[in-house]
Amino acid sequence: MMSFRSVAQQVLTLILALSMSACLTDSAIDNSAIDGSENAAVSLTITSPSSASGMDTPDSAVSLAGIAGSDMGIFKVSWANDRGGEGVANGTDSWQTASIDLELGENKITVTAEDTAGTTTSRSIVVNREAGQPRSASLSWVAPTARIDGTPLTNLAGYTVFYGRMSGIYDYQIDINNPGILTYVVENLVSGDWYFALAAYDSQGLESDRSNEVLREIS
Repeated sequence: MMSFRSVAQQVLTLILALSMSACLTDSAIDNSAIDGSENAAVSLTITSPSSASGMDTPDSAVSLAGIAGSDMGIFKVSWANDRGGEGVANGTDSWQTASIDLELGENKITVTAEDTAGTTTSRSIVVNREAGQPRSASLSWVAPTARIDGTPLTNLAGYTVFYGRMSGIYDYQIDINNPGILTYVVENLVSGDWYFALAAYDSQGLESDRSNEVLREIS
């Protein structure tokens, strides 16, 4: 029986070509209270489109949703954008805003929950409206032809693209189940550093070690 490492180990050289773009991303910051002090009597959480306290988007508007709670019962949930606009969300314990218009750049949207006793608590999310087209990176590689023992690789089945924001930590994967494909465009990349690696697998599901890692800075 072939071992896990028995698939071809020929180095898969990745060649990156950058095409400009910009898209939605989540900040890794915790969605904690930004405006208003935390009040144990009233709870409020923003869950959509991000549970983080910041996000980027090319869209001209955004709709927020979340949950709120109080032993006294929630009276209303309202929102205000520091770039202009305010309103009252639909629902109370489970709430959702209408479409909120965004200006280019940072829009700090503060959501406030008020219970029937008049106690309030607030959460904020900074939505950065980006200009331009979505960003992407084009990968290309050479297909492996032999296994590590030198025998021909006759049942190559496909590739797995690994990528993420930190070296050696790949939060995203793309399965390419066609051995004839030797290029792939990874889309919806936000600005910053992105790390890519590739692995080949055969028809029995045995996977090679990952290729060399390639860094691409998206700006």
